[in-house]
Amino acid sequence: MSYSKEELVKIYKALVSDRILEERLVELYALGWVPGHIHSGVGEEASYEGVLATRKEGDYFKLTHRNVSAVNTLGLSFRHIFCEILGKMGGNSDGKGGINHLASKEKGIIGMTGALGCTLPIATGVSYSLKMRNVDNIVYCFLGDGTTSRGTFHEALNWASTWKLPILFIVNNNQWAISTHISEVCNVENPGADRAAGYNIPGKVVDGTNVLEVYDAAKELVASIRAGNGPAILESRCYRWRGHFEGDQCGYRDAEITSEWLKKDCVANLEKYMEEEKVLTKEEMNSIREEIAAAIEDGITFAENAPQPELSTIYDNLYA
Repeated sequence: MSYSKEELVKIYKALVSDRILEERLVELYALGWVPGHIHSGVGEEASYEGVLATRKEGDYFKLTHRNVSAVNTLGLSFRHIFCEILGKMGGNSDGKGGINHLASKEKGIIGMTGALGCTLPIATGVSYSLKMRNVDNIVYCFLGDGTTSRGTFHEALNWASTWKLPILFIVNNNQWAISTHISEVCNVENPGADRAAGYNIPGKVVDGTNVLEVYDAAKELVASIRAGNGPAILESRCYRWRGHFEGDQCGYRDAEITSEWLKKDCVANLEKYMEEEKVLTKEEMNSIREEIAAAIEDGITFAENAPQPELSTIYDNLYA
C-alpha cells in the first residue's frame, strides 16, 4: 500500500511521542514521583497508534492502563497528562484519578476503571448512542488479551454484533495477563480474532511490531464499520517488554524469549522504513525526537510546579 508523506510523518510523530513518554514515566516512577502503579506500554505503541491514525472528529475511545501515552495523540496536552499523573491540579481529575484514569469528554476519551473489562459494555453503549444518532462515527475499544476471557467482553460482542453497532474492538495481545501466558487460559491461538466468528463479525490479526500493517488493517475495518456493517475485532500481536507493573521482576518468563522480542522494535522498524523510502532522514527524525522530548519535559516541569489539590476539593465530582 502507498502512503503520503503526511500520513507517515503523522504516524511517526505519534509513535515516537508514545515511546518517549512511556520511557519517561518509567524513570519518574523509579524516582518516586508517581502515586500508584505504572503499567508500561514501552514496545507496544504500534498497537495503538496504527489504529488511532484512522480516527476522525466525533469518534470515541476506550483505552487501557498500558500505553496511557496515547491520550496525547487524542488531544490531551503533556501538561494535562503530567498534572493528573503526578497528582496535581490541572489534570482531568485535578490529580485525584491518576495515571489509570485519564479521560476527557471533550476529546471522546471514555476513561478506564481499575478492574479490567468493566468498561467494555460502557464503550458498546456509547456505540449504541452513535447508531441512534445516525452518524458515521465509531468507538475504538482497546483491551488486552487477558480481558478477552472476561464475561463482559462476550456480552459486549454479542450486543454489538446483534445490533450492528459501530465499534472496533482492538485486542492488544502482548501474550501476558499479569503472570499468566495466554496459552494457559485460552484454547485458540488468537484470543480476539479467532472468537470473532462466534459472533459473525470480521476478525483480523496483525503484527503489532509493524505500525503500517496495523494501520492498513484498521483502515479497512474502520471503513466497513463507518459504512454501517457492524463491529469488528482487530488483534495486534506484540510482546510486553516490561513487567505487568513497574517492580515486577518477571521471574515467570523465559528471558531468552523476551530478549528476542526486544529486537522487534516497532519504532526502529518504522524508522528503518522511513529512511529506506526517503521519507525522512536520520537528522530529520532526530529533530522530531528532540522537539517531542522538549515538549514532554515542559509538561513535567509544569506539573512539578503545579499546586496539589486542596483538601476542600476531596468531595468534588463524586456521583453521590
